[in-house]
Amino acid sequence: MNNNQTSLAGRRTLGFLLRESSRLMRRRFVHHARRTGLQLNLSEASLLWQVLHEPGISQSGAANLLDLETISVVRLVDSLEHAGLLERRPHPTDRRIRMLWLTEAGESAVGQVRRINEIVRREALVGISKAEQDQALDTLLAMRTNLLRAAEAETSVAA
Repeated sequence: MNNNQTSLAGRRTLGFLLRESSRLMRRRFVHHARRTGLQLNLSEASLLWQVLHEPGISQSGAANLLDLETISVVRLVDSLEHAGLLERRPHPTDRRIRMLWLTEAGESAVGQVRRINEIVRREALVGISKAEQDQALDTLLAMRTNLLRAAEAETSVAA
């Protein structure tokens, strides 16, 4: 066992390892983004990614999906709009809602994000077989489903 593995031996818990793996993947993303000249932080990249998959999403909808406060998303949108990567458009029937759309430059930036994500994914999965990767994804999906069901059950009991 190397020193890193030894220091983690007492912290071999699901919560710690999920959080630590996520933290390290974020760090690797930032490292590769800087190396390639991508001038986005991870929150900005995540917002662009979300808008790619849900064009026209509202700022509050994006905040909900990214688990951020709406004001935090507004600041991210301000930054991305200033950089020419994202634009706000009015909602067709509700003037209070601003919908988010990628610009052409934003689509290009998302392409860079996709390439960096793939590099980080490859780094994380070195030495892990396809079967092990599939099993890990199946397990994480089952855990997510269980947690969503538990939250829904709790909400329906409280109502």
